[in-house]
Amino acid sequence: MNKAVWNKVFPHLIAIGIFLAVSSIFFLPAFNGMVLNQEDTAGWRGMAQQSFEFREKHGHYPLWTNSMFSGMPTYQIVFGKPYAVSIGFLHKYVFTLGLPEPVSYFFLASVMAYFLFIVMGVRPWVGIMGALAFAYATYNPIVTIVGHNTKMICIAYMPAVLASVLLLYQKKYVIGTVLTTLFVAMIIWQNHVQIAYYTMIMALALSVAFAIRAARNKEYKHIIVSGALALLAGAFAIGINAINLWPINEFVKETMRGGRSELVSGNQANKSKGGLDRDYAFYYGSYGITETFTLIVPRIYGGGLNGAKEFGEQTKAGEALSEQTGMPEEQADEYARSFPAYWGKQPSHSGPTYLGAIICFLFILGLVYVKSWHKWWILAAAAFGILLSWGKNLPGINYFLFDYLPVYNKFRAPSMAMVIPQLGFVMLACLALQQFLFGTEDKKELWKKLRLATFITGGVFVILIALYFSFDYAAPSDKDLRQNFANGMMQQMAQGQQQPGPELQQRAESFGRAVVNGLHEDRKSLFGGDLLRAFIFIACTIALLALYVKDKIKTPYAALAGIVLLSSIDILGVAWRYVNHKDFVEPVDFENAFASTPADIKIKADTTRQFRVFDQAAANGPFSDSRASYHHNSIGGYSPAKLALYQDIIDSQLVKGNTSVYNMLNTKYFIVRDPATGQPDAQLNPNALGNCWFVKGFRIAKNANDEMAILNTLNTRDSAVIDARFEKTAGTQPLPDSTASIRLVENLNDKVTYQSESAQPQFAVFSEVYYPYGWDAYIDGKKTDYCRVNYALRGMPVPAGKHTIEFRFEPRSVILGDKLTQWFSILFYIGLIAGLVIEFRRAKKA
Repeated sequence: MNKAVWNKVFPHLIAIGIFLAVSSIFFLPAFNGMVLNQEDTAGWRGMAQQSFEFREKHGHYPLWTNSMFSGMPTYQIVFGKPYAVSIGFLHKYVFTLGLPEPVSYFFLASVMAYFLFIVMGVRPWVGIMGALAFAYATYNPIVTIVGHNTKMICIAYMPAVLASVLLLYQKKYVIGTVLTTLFVAMIIWQNHVQIAYYTMIMALALSVAFAIRAARNKEYKHIIVSGALALLAGAFAIGINAINLWPINEFVKETMRGGRSELVSGNQANKSKGGLDRDYAFYYGSYGITETFTLIVPRIYGGGLNGAKEFGEQTKAGEALSEQTGMPEEQADEYARSFPAYWGKQPSHSGPTYLGAIICFLFILGLVYVKSWHKWWILAAAAFGILLSWGKNLPGINYFLFDYLPVYNKFRAPSMAMVIPQLGFVMLACLALQQFLFGTEDKKELWKKLRLATFITGGVFVILIALYFSFDYAAPSDKDLRQNFANGMMQQMAQGQQQPGPELQQRAESFGRAVVNGLHEDRKSLFGGDLLRAFIFIACTIALLALYVKDKIKTPYAALAGIVLLSSIDILGVAWRYVNHKDFVEPVDFENAFASTPADIKIKADTTRQFRVFDQAAANGPFSDSRASYHHNSIGGYSPAKLALYQDIIDSQLVKGNTSVYNMLNTKYFIVRDPATGQPDAQLNPNALGNCWFVKGFRIAKNANDEMAILNTLNTRDSAVIDARFEKTAGTQPLPDSTASIRLVENLNDKVTYQSESAQPQFAVFSEVYYPYGWDAYIDGKKTDYCRVNYALRGMPVPAGKHTIEFRFEPRSVILGDKLTQWFSILFYIGLIAGLVIEFRRAKKA
């Protein structure tokens, strides 16, 4: 290899080697076949198990699953995409080197961030610091440990999208167009639309800043050419993802996220047009305004709810427990670590968004020092991301954006927008360090800027210190915790007494207060410890920069080496709190979560198998737990995007215990807790109506509300209710026929076959969920219309005689989407090869 070329390539190989080493060491157990104990991955596994079993038996994944919510598409569970050519190969074998999960996630995030920083013009070691800071910022290990794998992969590709667009704006049209197509397609391919949406917000901010800058320089042709190529790349990326986008776009229209419910309620102010209900969207993950200081001090609000990951070996709460009860100190501390460390307002919180104390300081330095057109769009995007993350804590702005910002009302958990400042802060921090150490500015000017940044950072610490002394560290759940301890002591001390006296009651309340006050002290110590930690890291960074400015450190590389090392220790040290080797388990232990219970064994002994189960004993509730779906066809389950009409049935009928609706859903078994043993037990429901049946007649409802109201008292065995829109399809009322019969022959998920026989025309109800996109009905091979009955099921008139009835799930969006994906993928690979050849020849000439 040419020496000049080697000198250019070698630093990048070093960087890749560092990223590989860090990710491998951080997740070393993955190389031994161990897996992270991810709660949401376990939930997904329950959702997907039936699809896996189907593929093992039939050689392909089904497009429909029967295992949860009485049936739904598998597009966002295990999508059996039939394509032959795709970009998935590049992700699995090129960008992640075939590394095991989650090593591959963090290696990918590091490489893609490094790519962005090099395109921005920073030196390799600055890029290495920024890449590690972006990849291991706490949000990434937190979403990884809970099992949001596609989200993490999308986050990893965010920098690559911006880098590719930036290449276009640097007039590198060929490689810029090819890579923009590739990485926009790749981020969409991961199927986490919300992160892709935030990435496009950053790309839009970058594009606006570029257009303003180019217009000032009168580079109008460049604006038109680069803009056209960016749009072309985006269109190609959409074409490559046709197999993802088309079916899912159909699906979303029918889900909660599409605002599909036809029921008209009194609280229309909470509704959004074509999106989620506002309260639901903002309930989880609205970041507190003062909580935003976690960017620089991670445990200002205690960190995450899991006290075992936050508290040390000795706790004040444990000390109070030990003193009051005589419990051994070690045991008391272990018990105290089960208390929630987080005390903010979010109802569920696995950990803070921490970007690094040094990164935050360098970001401030960048605000006062960096001279680059990048500064203002980065600042605007980061500020917008923080604003979005506040959610319901800034209702005036965020409710308006929720109603009017395109597509935004389909997303929940606004704190996810913190991924924007996560990347933006690091970008500006890298620019600041690059220009400060390797720019041409006079050192007197550098000293002024460093002092100003130090004073501003000092002001931030003054605010943090004030908060440290003014916070009460009380969580909303502390009142119940205190009362539980007080009640427990009263019961213990009152044994043998008929009526506890005032003195006993006062002692019990004092005990409860002592434990909770100790918990508050523990939370305060978490804040104080991280505050001191941040101060030390920032002070060391300022000292290194000051020594360089004052010529005590002669070379900028020495200062850079120290800052890179400190920043990496800072980021990796906090990341280690939220995912480390202790979080790995053997695969068999992970699978044990789905071990069959006595109830499962009893149900599986029923050889008919074509029925549904309702798991009332589910740990997270029957409609938020997929364990039953792993073993059975369930009327419950877990999905953040369930069909809206089924959610209406849940809210209006199932949670109210309407047995007639349970029967029409063919709920043959109820899993309940045996009060004697506490173990799940299966109870037979002899009134389940089966897979299909003929009704004696049907009623016509004038609208959805009327249909749901009729369902409240409807005898679903003999009658059906049909919306007036389907009256023509329903036809005439069925005629009496005591000999009429209909039965299920076979259910292959995407193809369901029935046999009917009657002397008179009948009307059949099928215990299958109505979904308007893709399900076609056939009687004796002839396509036939069917309608929605009982708000959520399918029904159709059946002529007299003996007939074979089939429902086939054959969505055109999947068939045509697959063809489009294949053709666009082929064209892309041709373009990729051509672009690489052109760039190689250009580089060779250079």
